[in-house]
Amino acid sequence: MDENIKDAEIIELGSDKQGRRGDGGTFLVVAEDSHEFEMSLRYAARLAQGHRGHVSILYVMAIDDFQHWTNVEAIMRKELREQAEKFVWSIARRVNELNGQVPGLYIQEGIHNDVLIDLINEDPSIKALVLGGGTGSAGPGALVSYFTGKGLGRLRVPVIVVPGHLDQQKIDAIS
Repeated sequence: MDENIKDAEIIELGSDKQGRRGDGGTFLVVAEDSHEFEMSLRYAARLAQGHRGHVSILYVMAIDDFQHWTNVEAIMRKELREQAEKFVWSIARRVNELNGQVPGLYIQEGIHNDVLIDLINEDPSIKALVLGGGTGSAGPGALVSYFTGKGLGRLRVPVIVVPGHLDQQKIDAIS
């Protein structure tokens, strides 16, 4: 029986994986300014560290339609983009402090659900979507509700929901 286990390990190590070879893949986190996001980011960073993986951060800019005010729209887009870049780089610093890695960064425009699904389908290295679940009266949050409900069928990767009430020590212990 030990011989079979050894052979299985050799096959697994020698197999071609999609994405980055020889690592645990990418754990995707959607950036937002919330406590739940902080917990999901910490969990993803620790999980990536423990599984030889990587963290990628997606920031989605929701841009309203200002077609009749073209100059205003251009200025707004530029300002939103600059704010988004500052925000994701601050997140990248936190990931680096947590696990010593520089995460992949995505800044895209559109509707959160659609942008998220498109990114997951385009990047074969993404192995899981990590979301923070709200525990307050407002519920778990729009993304958690969507991707644990009707949106789950649109994903090709598992969804990991990190409860927002966990503290840092508990996150570190379970990841």
